[in-house]
Amino acid sequence: MPYADRHTQVAGRAVAYVDAGPREAPPLVLLHGAGFDQAELTWRLTASAMRESHRVIVPDLPGYGDSASLGGRPDLARLADWVVRFLDAVGVARADLGGVSMGGGMALWVAIHAPERVRRLVAVCPYGVMSRAPHHRLAWAALRAGALPLAYRIAAASPRAARLGLGLSYGDPHRVSRKAVEELRVTARQQVQRRSFDAFLASEMTSARLKSDLTPELHRIGAPTLLVAGRYDRLVPAVHVKRARERIPDCRYLALPTGHWPMRERPEMFQQALSRFLAG
Repeated sequence: MPYADRHTQVAGRAVAYVDAGPREAPPLVLLHGAGFDQAELTWRLTASAMRESHRVIVPDLPGYGDSASLGGRPDLARLADWVVRFLDAVGVARADLGGVSMGGGMALWVAIHAPERVRRLVAVCPYGVMSRAPHHRLAWAALRAGALPLAYRIAAASPRAARLGLGLSYGDPHRVSRKAVEELRVTARQQVQRRSFDAFLASEMTSARLKSDLTPELHRIGAPTLLVAGRYDRLVPAVHVKRARERIPDCRYLALPTGHWPMRERPEMFQQALSRFLAG
């Protein structure tokens, strides 16, 4: 049975998701990242740890896992609006909302533009807190040259290459597990065909900047917020997350000794911080 074993529709398109834990418990909605990702890969360990205290809802985002894509070029605002529609579809009026990377940016956007839907906010190594990517011009050139489809094919074909690529998202590559490598290879095979991250970057990245820099709007977030950075994150350097903290009125900041994927690299540490914050 696939991990995301519940199904609904958002705007007429299929969505697969996990819904675990007591239905009367506070809802916790968790959003994964882009690229080599899906609900199980990022959130399986967290969902298992939190299901006793929360109703944990984890969707495969559009174009990932078993969820249909949005079509066209889905930018951050369009994906975040999808989150609001997904909450409607699963009957959740207000939730604790968490996300990592692209999912973290989506969570920030919802907290800014639909504040009534967010009780508490957890953004982990989030997209949307910087105007340029690290080595921006090089990343732009690689995108234009078709580096992503090549990376998908190589990771799908080679466990060693998949481990090496996954290690770039970790602070300590020795923490990459065999299971994580195999899960990433499955996702890579899907993305060879689906190219969901390519579509996102095509809508969000120009040669000069990233389209969705939410920094000027962060002061509008009213929900109690936890910003989590990876001290060794190469994709969203911790300095950007720490600066974002200064703009959010009710915000805690935590830097973990990890790369871009704290909930997989140091799951116990991340889960402890998440539980403490959600308990208030």
